Parts: sequence; structure tokens; C-alpha cells
Amino acid sequence: MSSLQNKPQFSKLLEYRCINKLKSSLLLSIQNYIKKGYIKNNTLFFILRARLNKHDEQNNIQMLQTILNSPMILKSEKFLDCIDIKIKDIVFFVDNNPDKEIPLHITNAHKHLYKERANGDIEINIQNEKLKQIANSILTIIKSNR
Repeated sequence: MSSLQNKPQFSKLLEYRCINKLKSSLLLSIQNYIKKGYIKNNTLFFILRARLNKHDEQNNIQMLQTILNSPMILKSEKFLDCIDIKIKDIVFFVDNNPDKEIPLHITNAHKHLYKERANGDIEINIQNEKLKQIANSILTIIKSNR
């Protein structure tokens, strides 16, 4: 499988894996802020959900550049995917668009059917004829479902 990924047509797979490895090297609190990452023109971009303070941003950029510039770290087992990828700069920026919500899957088990308990023995004293017809139709439905 890894021999296939090293072919030029699968370079995006290696980039994706490298970005995920670099993301995993950051603190968990900062990983949670990252929406996604991509590489364009030898620059690694991380899109954040919220603004980091300047000190955290500079520390993370410096740490990632240390990883990318250190041949000993890159040759470690964790960062083997990043060896062939040339990254010259790292940029963090904020995307203020909200995340799309994923609709919850509701199964049929959540739909409860209740048996009708009303018996329909009521009098309808409504003056409006349209409302009286609607009420009578409801009564016939109730009486038929007993």
C-alpha cells in the first residue's frame, strides 16, 4: 500500500497524511480549534475555528518549522510521510463561517404510537358551521379508532 502512495498521482494522499501527523504534534487544545489544513505553493495552511493569541500562534509555527527542518525528527517513524513534502512557510488563519451541523439519525424506534383512549362521547356546541364540521369529523375519527 505504501509503495502506491509514493507514486506522483497519489501525492495528495501523502500531503493529507503529513498534515494530519503535523496536526497531531500540536497540543490537543489547539488541535480542537483546527477545522482543516492544506498545502498550497509550499505553504502549510491551518484553518482555525477561533483566533489564537499571538504567542500561541508563534510557538506553534516555530514548533512545526522545527519538526520540518530537523532531518532527525523527519526520519522518525511518526513523520515519514512528510519527508518528500517541501513546506517553506506555515500560516494559521481564522474562518469565521460556522461549521455545518450534521443532522442526527432518528430510527423508527423513537416513533411511538399510542392507542386512542378517548371514547368520543361529547357534545359539540359550536355556532360556526365550519368549525362544527371539523369537530364532528374529529369525533367520527375518534369513534372509529376505539
